[in-house]
Amino acid sequence: MFFIKNIDIFGTTLENYKGCFSKPQWNHFNTYMHGLLLGERGEKNIQDIAGNMLDGRHQSSLNRFLTRHKWDVRRLNAIRLQQVLSNRKGGVLIVDDTIIEKSGEHMDGVGFLFDHCKGKSVRCHDIVSTFYQHGDQQVPLYFTPYIKEEFADQLDICFKTKIQIALDLIRLSLMQLSPEVVVFDAWYMSKEIVDFLSSRGLVWVSSAKSNRLIQVDGDTWISVSKYTKGLSKQVFKRIDKVVDEQRFKWIYETTMVMKNIGLVKLVILRQRRNSKTCTFLVSNDTGLDGLKVLEYYKKRWSIEVFHRDCKQHLGMGEYQVRRLDAVVIHLDLVVLAYTLLKNVWCNPFFNRVLEGVKSIGSKCQRLKRWMFHQLMRLSKKNSNLQSI
Repeated sequence: MFFIKNIDIFGTTLENYKGCFSKPQWNHFNTYMHGLLLGERGEKNIQDIAGNMLDGRHQSSLNRFLTRHKWDVRRLNAIRLQQVLSNRKGGVLIVDDTIIEKSGEHMDGVGFLFDHCKGKSVRCHDIVSTFYQHGDQQVPLYFTPYIKEEFADQLDICFKTKIQIALDLIRLSLMQLSPEVVVFDAWYMSKEIVDFLSSRGLVWVSSAKSNRLIQVDGDTWISVSKYTKGLSKQVFKRIDKVVDEQRFKWIYETTMVMKNIGLVKLVILRQRRNSKTCTFLVSNDTGLDGLKVLEYYKKRWSIEVFHRDCKQHLGMGEYQVRRLDAVVIHLDLVVLAYTLLKNVWCNPFFNRVLEGVKSIGSKCQRLKRWMFHQLMRLSKKNSNLQSI
């Protein structure tokens, strides 16, 4: 999708970030942001963004903007959060990571990690991130690439596990907001994270693996899956209330001591009353109703949607740079593009053009159609001037 400097889709919205850049950098920043929103899938890398800018410079200038930056990425992110975090109390703070598969062997930090979706190890970057949802407000907060220890040594980076990275991001996030609950999947239900959250007086909700040990009959430890097998199907109650989706029909809740975690509310979910397959949810708030635990956990899906939208529509995985700091800058700009599209009230132009459109993909398509019409009008106007 072609675009030109004279037709701007952001209006004054990006002016808030102008202090982060020199004048040339500001022009490149505008170009890159337009390219992320208006480019077709597969066209959101430096080469294609520069090629789609009809009155732009050679791609080398845009490449230097990412790889030899002398501007403050942290300041950019701080301004972004200041602009969109309108309500900082309540809501759900979500922690998760996503794999960005890459074919380049010489990219900094790329290594083989197990992809649960594909059931095999893939060459990739793994990005740990936090996300905030409060009503209609959906804001990506912070992210950090996970780098395997051998590659961290090569890059002279302090190695941190994904749990340590998640803890750092949670700390940063809690400096910005006061969530009602913190939600994560079974991989992040570690002693370090739950102890930190409990020490801060925060409620957390997580899924649990079937081999997690719970205490029964005094000092006997058994897995939650073995415990569930001993339950009568009569103890499961039918879910009559709608909780965002209809997958689970039966619920059982109890209070148990879980090994390395402590006293927790355990919620067991089934699709059918006599089903052998169960889903386990856990919370440190033993007073929570089981359906409320499920309701909180279902909100975790919003970070999955965020990752999917950024990959499918905003070029999250389309970077072709080698340096890790350039990868981080690309991802920061992708997150900014997502934030602007998801919170259109910040931009009067978006508010008008994107009225009634909800999904990120549909918003990008609407903006592309608008740009196409503007280019056609400009072309027609120039043709009329030449004919005079």
